[in-house]
Amino acid sequence: MSTSILEEVSKLTRLEKIELARFLFEEIANEEADDDFELSAEQKAELDRRWAEIEDDSADFFSGEEFSKEIKERYGITVSLP
Repeated sequence: MSTSILEEVSKLTRLEKIELARFLFEEIANEEADDDFELSAEQKAELDRRWAEIEDDSADFFSGEEFSKEIKERYGITVSLP
């Protein structure tokens, strides 16, 4: 992936990044090469519920530091996020 794309993404607001992530997820899910990938009705409902929380500002967000700490504690994996 080119550095310029990553630099442009880093300039986006939090909501724009979330919208981009959702767009990318939908693009990946719709790719014909992965026809065997299908979300269940329950998974789709959960994603819709979480998206609604984001849109109505009731979702809890974590900083990169908080997320990194949680991943380390749960899975023993070290990641470094700003």
